[in-house]
Amino acid sequence: MMNGVLAAFKVLLPLFYLGTLGMYLWLFFGDHPTARRWCSRAAVATVLFHVAGLVVKSVVLERVPLGSPLEFFSALAMALVATYLVIERRIEAKNTGFIVVGSAAFLQLLASTFCQTRISTNPYLQDMGFAGHAMLAILAYTALSLSFLYAVLYLFLARQLGRRQFGLFFRRMPSLEILERMSIGAVKLAVPILFLSLTLGHLWMYHLADEMAAMAPDMASRLSPWDPKILMTWVILLGYSFGLLGNRFLGWRGRRMNILAVIAFLVVMGTTGLVHHFFPTFHKFRSFGE
Repeated sequence: MMNGVLAAFKVLLPLFYLGTLGMYLWLFFGDHPTARRWCSRAAVATVLFHVAGLVVKSVVLERVPLGSPLEFFSALAMALVATYLVIERRIEAKNTGFIVVGSAAFLQLLASTFCQTRISTNPYLQDMGFAGHAMLAILAYTALSLSFLYAVLYLFLARQLGRRQFGLFFRRMPSLEILERMSIGAVKLAVPILFLSLTLGHLWMYHLADEMAAMAPDMASRLSPWDPKILMTWVILLGYSFGLLGNRFLGWRGRRMNILAVIAFLVVMGTTGLVHHFFPTFHKFRSFGE
């Protein structure tokens, strides 16, 4: 029964994303009031349906559905749209939605097409503390990626403005001021979520280390606050917090602030890749030894 429900979610989820994408494309190209009224509602319905699908999958597999890159893509698709909806609600600008929802639809299509249900031997994926920590981290980094996106859009449109190239894309996009607000707003959303993720992660790690000390001392010894990914995440948190302070009190605005947002995100992605490949860490979603 549950496997059948899971199969239905696998088929229907891409359709939800594609339908929502269609609404945002209709808004972008046609600026139709019906599309403007219903696109956000379609996105909310898609996120809620996706959350239900993740819950069902967690029940069926008896673990957090983050055991493979494709499962991660599916969770990332949901996080993208959910985070975007918060920013859209706060700024009241909907014309960039087709970019975000289009990216999410692509990720979910990949996940639904190629993902295979499998058993994972990673005990972390069966722990609710880890589940909360991981989902908060995904939401935080998703918000940072949206900050990067809006900063890139800001710089692109500023260049078009300087060249006096006022095509459809320029006319439909929000103003430079609103794009900057969306980029900063995404960081304001990411910083507290990332802090909560780190806090929950530390609490979960110490609790798990105490539980495993007697049964699996070797595994318990790998749970350390000095893990490279943990240290790197604290640096990222402090760096973006400093950026917000600069924006608030030092007058960091406009082109300089958006260039900084682009550079910061590229540095974060590059550093994350280097740490993942060259430093030992217990932060692995898949099975040990894979």
